[in-house]
Amino acid sequence: MTPDFDRGLSFRAFAALFAVLLAASSAPLLACDILPLVDYPNHLARVQLLASLAQSPVLQQFYTLAWRPIPDLAIDLVAPPLLRFLPLLPTGKLFVLASFALMAGGAAALHRVLFGRWSAWPCLAFLLLYGRLLLWGLLNYLFGIGLAVAALAGWIALAERGNAVRIVAGTIFALAVYLAHLMAFGVYAVLLLGYEAGQLLRRRAPLRAWFRAVAVAGLPLAVPLAIMALAGNGGGGGGVSFSHPWRKLDLLFSVFDLYHRPFDVACFVLAVIGLGWAYWRRWIALAPAMVVPLALLAMVYLAMPTQLLGASGADRRLPLALFLTLFGSSAWVPPRPRLERLYLGAAAAMLALRLATVMASWQTSDSDYRALLAELDRIPIGSRIAVAYSEGAVNVVATPLTHFPVLAVARRQAFVPTLFAQAGQQPVTLLPPFQALAQRLSPDSLWAAFVTGAAPLDSDRRAALAEYDYVVFTDREPFALASTAGLELAFQARRFALYRVAQLDGAGGRR
Repeated sequence: MTPDFDRGLSFRAFAALFAVLLAASSAPLLACDILPLVDYPNHLARVQLLASLAQSPVLQQFYTLAWRPIPDLAIDLVAPPLLRFLPLLPTGKLFVLASFALMAGGAAALHRVLFGRWSAWPCLAFLLLYGRLLLWGLLNYLFGIGLAVAALAGWIALAERGNAVRIVAGTIFALAVYLAHLMAFGVYAVLLLGYEAGQLLRRRAPLRAWFRAVAVAGLPLAVPLAIMALAGNGGGGGGVSFSHPWRKLDLLFSVFDLYHRPFDVACFVLAVIGLGWAYWRRWIALAPAMVVPLALLAMVYLAMPTQLLGASGADRRLPLALFLTLFGSSAWVPPRPRLERLYLGAAAAMLALRLATVMASWQTSDSDYRALLAELDRIPIGSRIAVAYSEGAVNVVATPLTHFPVLAVARRQAFVPTLFAQAGQQPVTLLPPFQALAQRLSPDSLWAAFVTGAAPLDSDRRAALAEYDYVVFTDREPFALASTAGLELAFQARRFALYRVAQLDGAGGRR
């Protein structure tokens, strides 16, 4: 027997609730200038480059545009035009807020087309906005996965509009998700094909219907795949590697993993137990049409390697897609409206507490960033800035600094070799002489030479360092340089040091 789901909300009531929750979720964004996300400074710098390179002879010495239809362009396509109306820092935060709206809105739209009503239930997706993927700064993926869930809702909504309409609209959906992020496109393809297969299985459709459905659903997906084949995926190397199978269970927690591990674990356990109990008691139910796509996505998650060509932590990205789709695909079953309000009230309280912890941490980070920005802004325009950090420095911490020096690209029109500017992966790249310079002097080699003293610079690396004006040292923990030969201290903070490059022994002087 098909369960009788709750009658839901009017669109006006739902829109008001959604707006309130989105406004609450934006509070941490508004509480600081620079979001403390690992890759975020690199995204900001690239956005500014794309918007201003054509008008900047200084930047044109170092960088060039390299537009291609690569599947990782969400912020590169959306944010640069906004700089005509907004400064860079508000533009970055607006893009993150748009990603939030897409993720939560995609789940709500999916719920709407599956159950025929607006409801507060899929707003549980707001609990997933702040998690490990955000702290890493994987903004293109977050934008793309929200777009993927929304595109699936659009595909389902067009079920009765005819094959021609679905193919045209589906192609637009598929291209949009593909250009946002490749893995988001993969999730969309799995969910879309799983949905169509589930519908055919439920109807016990004949083989002819399977061929027709595969053609209608597959043609839109084939267009981005053809573009990727012609343009090259730009994935680089990296190979394929798997971690321990038990890691898959741990990675599910990443959707709640923030700054306070005991609190985050408690929230996750409460959410899993609460939802599991409600499902076991049949207070919530899954839309029958989504059983196959969710099962297929879960199997892909279990089979996904940790390292997939150029993408590290590939399997880490899928739990968010699973949970977003699950919230959009489930609904409360009457006759227990008071219990539903209790669940939603508990979720709202949990969301408020989690937002409060994020805001407190981000305000502290913002104070640290302001002091560092003041020093970064003293660097002359057009400077060349080398970056040094330890092998384990690229990781989530409360105030990530690994990519912070890249902001000098946006603020001082500087050359910084750690800018994300790899040909075939970003729409901007280093000019050949500076690509060669970046390869000659890596961050870990500078760290080993000046901080640990484990590997002094050879003559080629000393000559490469002489091509720079400054060196920035950063790490996850406080540090001290073992050697400052050829360097003059300009600024020192707890986990950040800025040095001018002076005469180097054996380097033959400055440029």
